[in-house]
Order: sequence, then structure tokens, then C-alpha cells
Amino acid sequence: MRKWWFVPIVLMSMACTIGAQAAEKFPPFWRKAMTNDPNTNYFLKKYSTPLDDPAGTAVRNIMLARVIGAACQSSRLNKAKIKAYRDRMIGPLTPEQLKAAAFEGGSALRSFNYQDLAYLCAGIDYQFGPKGVLIAGAVSVGKGEPKYPYDPRNPYFRLPEFTGD
Repeated sequence: MRKWWFVPIVLMSMACTIGAQAAEKFPPFWRKAMTNDPNTNYFLKKYSTPLDDPAGTAVRNIMLARVIGAACQSSRLNKAKIKAYRDRMIGPLTPEQLKAAAFEGGSALRSFNYQDLAYLCAGIDYQFGPKGVLIAGAVSVGKGEPKYPYDPRNPYFRLPEFTGD
């Protein structure tokens, strides 16, 4: 029994290390720029800038609203606002035009990762709040953080293809 005195100490230190890592949802240095201001938050500016094609911009905005509404803690998607925006912006498009818009909107989100999500969760009000610049009232603000913890080994998201729904 005397030989094994160090085992509880090692187990306790391992548990503390794992607990400390699990407590961090994202790297702490991100917190400084996770604001609702596009002058501070680069990702708000990046994803709020219109694309060359207005229909492609609409598809990107719808895809962003769906991802942010689902992946940000305590935020909810307003499906009626999304549907009204979709009908107004891409409803009259032909299937070929819709396919081209879906390609352009999806291409704008090709490298979307956890850092993008964390910064966009912090800026929900700017993009999708009651006076949002993309789709006003589409997503409720919530807590401003992602639901899931950061995994540096797998930081990318695979976003679903836009089918026009």
C-alpha cells in the first residue's frame, strides 16, 4: 500500500486539468473582440458585407440565421421572419437562378468555423436583432456564446446545403 501513495495525487491533478479545460467554451483571448460592434468584431463585418449577387447574399443570410439560431446558447430562430425574407428575396427566382444563388451563398460560408460562430453569437443583435442589418428579428439574442465547447482538433462546421426551403 505504501508504494501507491502517489496515485490519488496524480488522479486528482488529472481531474483538475480536465475540469479546467472543459470549463473553457473558447479561448479566453477571443473574448476581447466578441462584441456587437462591427468595428471591433471582424466576423460581423465580414458576414454583413453584401456579396456581388443580392440573391447569393440572401441565401448566405438565411444560412447564417439558421446556424446561429441553432448553435448559439439560448437563441431561437424566428421561422416566420426567415420565411418572409426568403419569399421576398429569393421567392421569384427560377430554379437555375436559385441554384446559382445557393452556390454563391454557400461559397461565402465555405470556411465557416467555431471561431466565426463564437464571434457571430456575440453579435446576434447587430445582424439579426430587432433592428438587425441582415434579417431584422430573425434570431433572438440569447447568451451570446456557442452551445458547444471549442475543440481545437476539429474547429470546422459542415453547414448543410441550401435547398431553397
